[in-house]
Amino acid sequence: MRNFIILCLLIVSCKKNTTPVTTVHPDTTLITGIKATLPAVLKESSGLCYTDGQLWSFGDSGNPNAIYKIDTTTGAILQTVTIVNYPNVDWEDITADSLYIYIGDFGNNSGDRTDLKILRVKKSDLNNAASVNAEAINFSYTDQTDFSANDNSNFDCESLLVIHDSLYIFTKDAGDLKTRCYKMPAIPGTYAVSPFTAFDSQGKITAAAYNPDTKEVALLGYMNKKIQPFIWLLNGYTTDNFFSGTTKRFNIGNQSDWQTEGLDYITPGRFFMSCESSTSHAATLYYVQKQGF
Repeated sequence: MRNFIILCLLIVSCKKNTTPVTTVHPDTTLITGIKATLPAVLKESSGLCYTDGQLWSFGDSGNPNAIYKIDTTTGAILQTVTIVNYPNVDWEDITADSLYIYIGDFGNNSGDRTDLKILRVKKSDLNNAASVNAEAINFSYTDQTDFSANDNSNFDCESLLVIHDSLYIFTKDAGDLKTRCYKMPAIPGTYAVSPFTAFDSQGKITAAAYNPDTKEVALLGYMNKKIQPFIWLLNGYTTDNFFSGTTKRFNIGNQSDWQTEGLDYITPGRFFMSCESSTSHAATLYYVQKQGF
């Protein structure tokens, strides 16, 4: 099959504009392949949401305040929807429930933001629309007292889940390469949130995904310098303490910079994944398949 990569515990990454290398390993548990190269407007694809058979993405800071519906075969843009009443300060992840899409405007690389929020958009407003309004879910961290700019801040965030009536975010800690999970209501308001669980992710978490059928949580990330991407699969946890059960890590990259930023389930055994454009990889939409599904 053209343009496919088999992911084992270590994947051999492809250089930009070259044919991916196929690697076979007896312990392979994930299989991935290239679906499409993403268009220029999504060269910084920073999140993915697959809902109601549609795939949505967007760019992060410096990009338009718009989300894009993607053709999952060609990567073409099928619909552009501008969020007219909020700018894209640093949008980083996107998730959905039955009624709403939620966009996390909480990227905070330097740890100095005081305007963190999650934007809530009615799905019904997206039908054939070119522009919509959003509602804001504003929040702050109770455990952050220093807002001076810091390249090693532990208060960046790029991951978002909605489960039932709650939103969950996972920090991307530059200082200690761990993550903390915070919880807030999935309704507009202003909240001060405290971490209720934490995990030694051994890397920077850049996306989160949840499968309601299996209750599995997946966390995507990479190491410093955007090398050695990985996926954590979390299962068998108690209530919403996601790290209390089985945690299994799959390294999916090597020493080349592969800025994996978007992840969502298609089925219990299959994901979409995206990466931003880098010196080693073009902005690309991938699939990730669990072996045996």
